Amino acid sequence: MTRSLAEPSKALALAMTGLLALACGKPSDEALIRDLLKRTAARAEKGDTAGMMEAFAPDYVDFEGRDGEGTLRLVAGYLGRYRRVVIHLLGTRVGPVGPDGRASLECEVSLSHGAAEALRKIIRYAGEFYRFRIELGKTGPGEWRFTYAEWEPVGPAGLFPESLDVLRELFPGS
Repeated sequence: MTRSLAEPSKALALAMTGLLALACGKPSDEALIRDLLKRTAARAEKGDTAGMMEAFAPDYVDFEGRDGEGTLRLVAGYLGRYRRVVIHLLGTRVGPVGPDGRASLECEVSLSHGAAEALRKIIRYAGEFYRFRIELGKTGPGEWRFTYAEWEPVGPAGLFPESLDVLRELFPGS
């Protein structure tokens, strides 16, 4: 039995088509969650608490019992005390999606503001570090919302290794 030279090419073309279809498919849940986090941080930097509200599920509660509106009042108070708040997203870890359509997220951020941010590279000030633990629920196809959040300050020695990598990019040569 002889094979045509075209058969391996057809198989390769079929395999490439399948890979291309996978690559061009819908974004993964992890990508959607990371995008939600980035959009929410960008809105916080701009002081857009109304826009931030879109990230919160109706049943959202934080570790101190605040609902979404209460948490956003806390954020608005922080933003009101400081000028030009800058949020640097550091390490982000997204857990697997459970059968109930829930997922968890741990992330670390550096918060700085005003003149300290303007002089950040000169004085090598990375800001204050916080670790967030967030639970999310899937509210529709490709839609995620925060259902719970807690946060705590963390020192440089307690940061995730991937957070330290981001800081090295912010402060080359350190």
